[in-house]
Amino acid sequence: LGLKTKGEELLLDAALVLVKRLLANVPRMRVWNDKTKSAAHLPAFSCSPLPYVTQIAEHLFLLPDQLDPSHNEDRDSTLSPMTPLEGDDTGSAAAAFMENWLSKITGRVVTLYFNTILAIPALSPSGQIQLSTDMQYLSSILDRLGAPGLQNLQQLQVLVEAHANDFPQAAANSQLERDVIDSMSRQRTR
Repeated sequence: LGLKTKGEELLLDAALVLVKRLLANVPRMRVWNDKTKSAAHLPAFSCSPLPYVTQIAEHLFLLPDQLDPSHNEDRDSTLSPMTPLEGDDTGSAAAAFMENWLSKITGRVVTLYFNTILAIPALSPSGQIQLSTDMQYLSSILDRLGAPGLQNLQQLQVLVEAHANDFPQAAANSQLERDVIDSMSRQRTR
């Protein structure tokens, strides 16, 4: 790997430290296999996203400001950091820089979250409802930030949300890889 690639990987790792830390214990959370709550008594609208996912969202919402290279003391403080000065193309360059890095970081978050979900050993019906709530919340945040790769996370959410009787049809309609579908099937039957 070249020096530039290694540098980018280092920056991505630094930007994702908090996300990785928050996702580390997600597969072992008891909520996913909680059999004390009946899914019939737990409507989907009654769930709120769990703290791990809201903290990831808060972190992601801070990224655009952190990635804005135009924050400097040479600019007029009345201008927006992204407002280019007349004859200055740094605004568009700054926007392109921020968009590029935001795409890289959010794309990695999609992949990390997708893999974390697949690492959950078992999902009870109430765990499915909670996971669906978390996935919907984080997907909406990632979508607002223009994250690439969301379609796979959304297809996985369809499998998470499918009722037991509807899962075979949802799996047949899915464009996810067979091993992902099999993993989700095993989670639901434990």
